[in-house]
Amino acid sequence: MRKMMKRMAAVTMGMAIAMTATACSSNSGNAAPASTQKEGTDAAQSKEEKEEKGTEAAGESYTLMFGHAQTETHPYQACFQEWADAVAKKTNGGLVIDLYPSNTLGSEEDIINSFKDSDTNWGYNTDFARLGTYVPELAMFNLPYFVETMDDINAVKELDMVKEWIQELEAENDIKVVSLNLVQGYRNVVAGKAVTKPEDLKGLTLRCPNTEIWRAAVSSLGCSVQGMGRGDIYNNLVNKVIDGYEDVYPCIVSESYYEIKNVNTISETHNILLLNPVVVDAGWFNSLPEEYQTILMETCDEASSACSEKMLGEFTEEAKQKCIDEGMTVIDHSEIDVDAFREAAKTSYEQLGLTDTYNQVMEALGR
Repeated sequence: MRKMMKRMAAVTMGMAIAMTATACSSNSGNAAPASTQKEGTDAAQSKEEKEEKGTEAAGESYTLMFGHAQTETHPYQACFQEWADAVAKKTNGGLVIDLYPSNTLGSEEDIINSFKDSDTNWGYNTDFARLGTYVPELAMFNLPYFVETMDDINAVKELDMVKEWIQELEAENDIKVVSLNLVQGYRNVVAGKAVTKPEDLKGLTLRCPNTEIWRAAVSSLGCSVQGMGRGDIYNNLVNKVIDGYEDVYPCIVSESYYEIKNVNTISETHNILLLNPVVVDAGWFNSLPEEYQTILMETCDEASSACSEKMLGEFTEEAKQKCIDEGMTVIDHSEIDVDAFREAAKTSYEQLGLTDTYNQVMEALGR
């Protein structure tokens, strides 16, 4: 009865999304494999059930409706398309990923919150400011200077305590992390003047995503903050409601922020190496045949790693050059007092009650 109610809820919610999204899959195909008949001895029965379930699962078709906040011109769209193509090929079309850029699947918050209420064939590209609202320790990934290189990320995600937090996320909130290999790049401060130390931000108001974790992260740099969605940044910069923002180079270009001449200096603070976890509904994920689960995760890791390498390399360099060509000034990372920013950033860990946990992680890493 409970499973039936959950499925009915998923269908109802899916219909609502279909009415509001720019495009939707008409074949969600997220039903769990059918039950099998018992025959023979216990041993034979167990074997036959497994074989029968495997045969029935192989005949199922599944669709993942996957959303993200970036535009179709952002490199992430190409990354997710590469993932979708690999999954379709390796499952012979048994598992298909439909992509929904620019939040056309629905609100990130609403989609991820729904995972706990029903088994939906939905997924999203998110950040640890969102996941940290479910498991507080995970918020550290979204705080300044927690991880500063891909080597840092690879080391931290292998820690037992971090694996336990990821498992808690799934067990308590039905959020399955498919990959931790995707990064947008380094976020830098963009304002009307050079910013090389925390004191340079005094009196300035920067935009930040409208969550407690993001507010703590950005304000710890030494500025005031104004929470707002990405769609509101451009006009608020033009109208001088805010004095600046912090973002990665590819987003500055994809959103055409370089057009705003009163906010034209990029200071390479590298305050956050933004890691964007790929998550899906755990109930739906666990309904997939094991082979499909493995394929979904392995291909996502591969596509994400390839994209991250480009995001930290050629995509950033191309976007940086575009900003320069459009008249923006760049203050090189070597001119930034990173130690001063690292020290200032400690207030974000204190504000969120994560100082002790941060120290435990650093100790586990031998730092």
